[in-house]
Formats: sequence, C-alpha cells, structure tokens
Amino acid sequence: MTPLTHSPAAEPHVAEPAARFLRRAGGVALIAGPVLVFAGMMACPPQDSDSTLHYVTSLARDSFLTELSAILLHYGLVVGALGALAVPGLVRGSKGRLLTVAGALASAVSMLNVSGAVRDDWWRMILGQQLEMNVAVQLSEAVDAASFMPLWSGTELFAFLGLLALSTGLARAGVAGWWLTAVYVAAFAGMMVIPIHLTYVIGGVFTLLFLPLVVAGVRLLRRERAGA
Repeated sequence: MTPLTHSPAAEPHVAEPAARFLRRAGGVALIAGPVLVFAGMMACPPQDSDSTLHYVTSLARDSFLTELSAILLHYGLVVGALGALAVPGLVRGSKGRLLTVAGALASAVSMLNVSGAVRDDWWRMILGQQLEMNVAVQLSEAVDAASFMPLWSGTELFAFLGLLALSTGLARAGVAGWWLTAVYVAAFAGMMVIPIHLTYVIGGVFTLLFLPLVVAGVRLLRRERAGA
C-alpha cells in the first residue's frame, strides 16, 4: 500500500482562489453596505423632532416607509460590518495597522449590534397604530429605560469611534488620503447640529460617516483587479 502523503506546496494553489473570492466579497460588501444605509435613510419617515412622541408618530404614520427603511438599514449595517473585517488586509506595513484593526473590529461589532436594534421600528410602529399615543410613548420610554438597554444601544458610539480610527489608520498607512478623515469629522459634526426634521439632509450626512468603508472597498477591489 502507498502511504498517504501531505503536500504543503499544493496548499497555496488551493487556498488562493478562496482568499481572492473573500477579498472581492469584502470589497463588494464595503460598498454595498453604505449604499443600503443611504437608501434606508432616504426612506425614513419624516419626524418633527427627536422626541419619543414625534418618533413613534412618524413610524406609525406610514407602515410601508417604516418597514422599508428598517429592513434596508438592518441589512446595510450587517453587510457593512462583514465588509469592515476585510479592511485591515489593505495595510501592508506596521504604520496605521493597529488603528485600522481596532477601528474595523469596533465598527463591525457596533454595526451588528445596531442592526438588531432596528427591530425597534416595527414594535414602536405597531404601538403607535394600535394604542393611544400617550400609552405608546410611555411604553416606548419604559423599554428605553430598562437597566441593561444602554449595554446594547450605547454601542453606537463605538461605531463612530471605530470608523474614525479606521479612516485615520488608512491615512497613516497611505491607503487613503487625510481628506477622508476630514470629511468624516465634518459629517460627525454636522450630525450634531442638523435638525432631525431635515430628513434627506441628515440622511445624506449620516451616510457620509460610512464613506471610509466605501473608499476601502474601492481600494480593495482595485488591488484585486491589479493582482489578477
């Protein structure tokens, strides 16, 4: 009988197509995620202010827009989170690597967390449609005040900090220019001052926060094309 032999030399030829596929899939996800988020923000039902009353009222007003926006945001965040894990592969040296890796992990975890929180839109919509509005608001605020809720909803900050670290790390590594970090900071500042009733304006500015993912996706796909 001929003994089975292990051929390490053959492994790269088997692994390389799979690695190329994953890198390309990551590049596509990095672009598709923010596109879906943008579509979800554009579909958000307009609300007069950021109060719970106006939030629940806006969700209950139009079931189609509420559900469309929620599902687009959910999958946009999921796809973007998966794509973020491919970003550190763009950094070839040590410069900017730590920031990029930390930013990618923080962004991915936070976006996955927030993607689940989007389900709030459905139950708040039903509360606003089937109960008196003051009761719906009280129930909504009671849920938000639950003891462990901040451990879930509070992770949004990690996404903002993670994407900032990501854009800074890519700039330090020479993968992207510092303009990307400047645009991100400007968009973050804009989110603090733009009134929420300007639905399309705030939706567009919010999507700019995901620009680092788009730039990373374009760079990743270009690198794969050049390698091919």
